[in-house]
Amino acid sequence: MVVRIASVSDLHVDHRENREALVALASAVHEGKADLVIVAGDVSHLNEHITMVLKAFKVAAPEVAYLPGNHDLWFARKDAAEDPEADSWRRYREDLRKLVEAEECHYLPAGPFRRDAIAVVGETGWYDHSLLRPEVRARLDPVALSTGKVAGMQWMDERFAVFRDPEGVRMDPASVARVMEASLAAQLEGLEVDAEVEHVVVATHVLAFREALGAPRGFPWDAFDAFMGSEGLGEVIKKSKKVRAAIYGHTHRPGRFRVDSIEAYGTPLGYPRERKGVDPQVLPERAIGWFTL
Repeated sequence: MVVRIASVSDLHVDHRENREALVALASAVHEGKADLVIVAGDVSHLNEHITMVLKAFKVAAPEVAYLPGNHDLWFARKDAAEDPEADSWRRYREDLRKLVEAEECHYLPAGPFRRDAIAVVGETGWYDHSLLRPEVRARLDPVALSTGKVAGMQWMDERFAVFRDPEGVRMDPASVARVMEASLAAQLEGLEVDAEVEHVVVATHVLAFREALGAPRGFPWDAFDAFMGSEGLGEVIKKSKKVRAAIYGHTHRPGRFRVDSIEAYGTPLGYPRERKGVDPQVLPERAIGWFTL
């Protein structure tokens, strides 16, 4: 059976212009006869906005699978790091799962989506500074990486994403990345030995491959590559012989490339200011990825 998959990411519907664009994207998904829509993260930290997006795509296609982005895991308030009740793991593993399943959509971190011989797996992933180019790292004070403060700008995950270990202590980003990678590896290993599964699509929100960074943009912008993802995530994906496609978000830079036998692509909507000059008529083509298995 042929399965037609559409993917979107970085919808950021906190912006009015993006809520308007959502209508066009959902219409294009419907017209393209998608069997499955993968929402690869960064919808909003507000539950009502995530629900709105799920409802829109559920009308457009028979199946919707959702994966949180870093923004979706935020506690966007000043005291988040000091509040013991703010735990992004609980939001990731429990709260968002309940929200997504209440809309009769598939929550990817809870396990693979299966359709005949095809499986879709997904983990948000996290960053560990391994994608930072060596020449840029040499210019940075190590404190900049640990705080996320570069050239007067702040990487907001360091303020609002609060992952806690079982003792309630805040985890460092690299430790979060290792947990995400291990979870993805376990899912892929299970599918690798499953004789009924022939093809696997992997969705991550953060970047798994250096190629997704695109061309250098100059300092200080290249310093934020440190927070784009982890090389370990890519190594996990490449170990599976059944992976045919790898979908990513996060960077807001569209891209498509091959890694070994894997086709990797990102088709983010991004912020309204990043689309200045883009003809609204071509927006669905730019912001929806299509893959058929």
